[in-house]
Amino acid sequence: MKRPIFVAIIGYILGIIVGLYLHISIVPFCIILIAMYMIHKNINYTNNQRNNKLKMFSIKRYFRYLKIFINAKVIALVLISAMVSNTIVLLQNQRYKKIYNELSEKENITMVGKVIGNKEEKQYYNKYKIETKLQNQKYRFYIMTDKKIQLNYGDKIKLNGEYQEPEIQRNYKGFNYSEYLKQLKIYGTIKCSKIEMINQKADINIFKFTNEISNKMIQNTKKVLDEETSSILLGLILGYKTDIDGNTQENFRNASMAHLLAVSGMHITYVILGINIILRKALGKRKTYIFSIFVLIFYMFITNFSPSVTRAGIMGIMLLFSKIIYRKNDIFTSMSISLFSILIYNPFLILNIGLQLSYIGVVGIVVFNKEIIKYLKNIKIKNKFYKYKIKPRIQKSLDAIKEIISISLSVQLAIMPILLSNLNTFNPYFLISNLILSIVVGPIVITGFLFIILALINVNIASLFSKIITLGIKILIYISNLGKMPFSKIYVPTPSLFLIILYYLTIGTILYMCKVYSAKKPNITQIRVRNLIAIIKMKIRNNRQKIRKIFVIIILAIIAINLIPQSLKIYFIDVGQGDATFIVTPHNKTILIDGGGSKDFDVGKNTLLPYLLDRGYSSIDYLIPSHFDNDHIGRFAIFDARNKSKKYHNRKTI
Repeated sequence: MKRPIFVAIIGYILGIIVGLYLHISIVPFCIILIAMYMIHKNINYTNNQRNNKLKMFSIKRYFRYLKIFINAKVIALVLISAMVSNTIVLLQNQRYKKIYNELSEKENITMVGKVIGNKEEKQYYNKYKIETKLQNQKYRFYIMTDKKIQLNYGDKIKLNGEYQEPEIQRNYKGFNYSEYLKQLKIYGTIKCSKIEMINQKADINIFKFTNEISNKMIQNTKKVLDEETSSILLGLILGYKTDIDGNTQENFRNASMAHLLAVSGMHITYVILGINIILRKALGKRKTYIFSIFVLIFYMFITNFSPSVTRAGIMGIMLLFSKIIYRKNDIFTSMSISLFSILIYNPFLILNIGLQLSYIGVVGIVVFNKEIIKYLKNIKIKNKFYKYKIKPRIQKSLDAIKEIISISLSVQLAIMPILLSNLNTFNPYFLISNLILSIVVGPIVITGFLFIILALINVNIASLFSKIITLGIKILIYISNLGKMPFSKIYVPTPSLFLIILYYLTIGTILYMCKVYSAKKPNITQIRVRNLIAIIKMKIRNNRQKIRKIFVIIILAIIAINLIPQSLKIYFIDVGQGDATFIVTPHNKTILIDGGGSKDFDVGKNTLLPYLLDRGYSSIDYLIPSHFDNDHIGRFAIFDARNKSKKYHNRKTI
């Protein structure tokens, strides 16, 4: 069996998905499948005669191609790994429910815990992450404390307070806080009324050590650089986005630059590249690779093992290790091992958007990049202005630009359904921003790493390089202004599961067809596919009139279905304080009655707009305020014609 770890991770993911969304055990189903296979294997078939008549669509004829990839060993491995992951998810869900029920019944909770996270400052309180023991098992909670109380990583405390169960999804496809906390292994929040310090900084381990180093990097960087520069640099290098201005983050997202502020594979690549540039001549290849592995492990610690960093870090370590032992690195195997490591630690991380984008982006590069780069390299630029051929240096630059475009297109093709499903936005300038970033971001990231290390050692030495860092960050801010251009953020309704599957099938079919027709020496399968397509074309030519009639009937049927009045739909939206009602009339007119409103929370941007897009609507025909209190019309501004999205310009207010 080729790539058994890759096969196993497919089954592991399937088991997790069934457990999360269907909440059923697949163990009985898998046992039945295995039993059916054993029975099928032992049956003696008496009729083995073959029908030699050519059939275009014969299940038996084309099923043999699947046997190349799917055999008894593959099926067994998929089923076993699926049963394991499915059982783990169901048991963990039961554990969460048990804790929710037990703690919700108690009015006051008293427990001893250890602080395992840095302070998160909120408007009215401070939030910390703690770890405690209940029934001899470790559990994690968030605690809310008075702003006067200051705790540090490693402090052992005794607390008394009220338990708050995490909220579930309140609106259609809305944010599920409970599922989000499961990704962090957190069982809820405790609003503390009393905290007693038992021992300050009692715990000493590698996590505390790396946390102190990370905090010192942050503090020293803030001492040397101004607020804007330091906030973006810390987000760029450490993924620390707490101090970044909301408008700056919005511009980075709109310009398709948000990945810079979420430490990912690009950062790992530049870490390895920077170490090789600096140390390769002094240490040699193998020692530099070994040193790079230790640096990557340390980097994963100081970035708190975020899913995207863990993925890139493990894959980077496996690549370096393969070079040390002079073996070829298989990207699917290394990707599978890294994903196994993450999902064994916490299967709920499969819901993490960063993890999904990270892995699917890598798959996109592996699957699409070769074909796209072939197509781009075949495009020849005609030299009309010079008598001579394009110089080799210019040709190399053009090839590099083509590779960058190819990688960007490959990633975007792969992650597009995920972006539209979760963010509902599309940026048409992504190629321009990625092309510019590919030129400037490498030196900025490598210099930023060196600066933060110097800031950790000596602030005065680091200050000598402050002007270079400031210039680099200003360049990034300037590029992010692409997010302010017209139509830089186009809102798109959430695609259905059917459309997502259709999208990937279409892209996969196009890719395979390109391989079939671009092959200079086609194999037997590719020849058969070409012949099959030729037969289909011949059938279409011979039955043009029938096909036209069928096509016209389908169009008329679609028009007739759209003309038939549909049922009246009324949706009540949970916007917290205030009201909001969304109505779809039988003739598909959309009406929004009230829009909610809150001083502390942007209901329009965070609740109302995502809800309408999730329902599949990108325009509102009528906005009707019942009265003019702020909690009813406070968030109608999201639909104002001056809004950047321009998606609700045709609305009428009554």
